[in-house]
Amino acid sequence: MATIKDVAQRARVSTATVSYVLNGTGTITAETRRRVLAAVEELNYQPNHAARSLRTRSHTLGLVLPHDAPGLSDPALAELVAGITEGAAEGGYYLLLAASATQPEHELGAALARTGRVEGLLLLDLRADDERAAHLRAAGVPCVAAGAAAEGQPCPALGFDLARGAADAARHLLALGHARLGMIALPSDLADSEPFYQGLAAALEAAGLEPDPALVVEAGTTQEDGVAAMQELLARPEPPTAVLAASDDLAFGAMHALRDAGLAVGRDLSLVGCGDLPLAAHTHPPLTTLRAPRRALGAALARALIARVEQRPPAPQGPLPLQLIVRRSTAPPA
Repeated sequence: MATIKDVAQRARVSTATVSYVLNGTGTITAETRRRVLAAVEELNYQPNHAARSLRTRSHTLGLVLPHDAPGLSDPALAELVAGITEGAAEGGYYLLLAASATQPEHELGAALARTGRVEGLLLLDLRADDERAAHLRAAGVPCVAAGAAAEGQPCPALGFDLARGAADAARHLLALGHARLGMIALPSDLADSEPFYQGLAAALEAAGLEPDPALVVEAGTTQEDGVAAMQELLARPEPPTAVLAASDDLAFGAMHALRDAGLAVGRDLSLVGCGDLPLAAHTHPPLTTLRAPRRALGAALARALIARVEQRPPAPQGPLPLQLIVRRSTAPPA
């Protein structure tokens, strides 16, 4: 295992300089900092955080926001952060929010950990092959991600039971008499994308129906993406009579596209969202959606990360269930 002396020799600096770089203290030139950080990565040097006294522990968890995140003006993110803050406080920890317009998330997170400002990191929007998590694990930084759990992920993940939620929504539409079910899916590189589709496919197959790939459109994450995806579905030779959107934002966009096409949501085409954002109950018509317990998820993520920081087994925690909230955007087919 590499020592601080090994890093100093590789970077051609003193051990004090290495310490200054890792702790964010002292006046260090950009070139020296680059050499030290390169040596740390090449040697996979991991400071012995466990050897630090309790006096120097920060008792702080970090959450690095993606540079393109809407910030706390986004009600879903605000609710999740509120839950994380509560869960952290329960364990005697604080939450530090960080964002960078230029520095990659994993680099900013690792830098915060090296300076001792945070003891572990939470990741949002987990991807199927997430380099952020892999980099943090290699740097010895405890992390937990929000998203669908899967084997082989570099850090533990916790999210919603999207497969069951999508299946519940599909069964609701099937019970209304719909047979041509479409989906506006999240980007396929997000870990949450595949479970949501699998829930729809399982419900269709249980009803003796084959999922139609032509009725599944991969979209982005914004309302504008929902508009484009619904326009694509409406242009199909045989468009769906009901659509399941993987988020409320995508569903809101789909509503705009339907109105622009002269179609009435609920009467001409049924629509289901996912998330139950505050606006969902106040659209025209109110949106049938899957309610996501974001505050509870945030608290569970904080508890799981604290357990990893303190090197103890976390309490068993499966994916959190989604609740189908039926409103007027779904009805029997015309």
